[in-house]
Amino acid sequence: MTAHLSDSDRQALRLAHDLREELRRALPQVAAAPSVSPFVDPGGRPSVLMRMDAETAQALMAVLAERQAPAAPPQAPEPRRADGTLPPPQAGPVPIDPGPQASPFATAPAGPFGSAAPLLPTAFPGH
Repeated sequence: MTAHLSDSDRQALRLAHDLREELRRALPQVAAAPSVSPFVDPGGRPSVLMRMDAETAQALMAVLAERQAPAAPPQAPEPRRADGTLPPPQAGPVPIDPGPQASPFATAPAGPFGSAAPLLPTAFPGH
């Protein structure tokens, strides 16, 4: 039956058959199976034409979107001891308490003359 077909015709038939099977596996629950027709384009390349109803097209788009969605990275299993028990959680670094925060407008400690001098000048020279 396929003795009179060219190599490109046979490849187009095989491509259409394989695509039809993949669609059947990916979309088993759709009512109307997509129509896949083989043909050889003017350049001699094996090709297919597809025709489907709106429900099948939406189902195919949903399958393609699922495959493109980034998968969540697998979580590493919890480390366990040789006897199967979980070790206690490791303590993280202890934060260092910087103490009370100084105001940027605080006064300096008492100078050699016993009075506290402001850190910022209250009058600018020459004014």
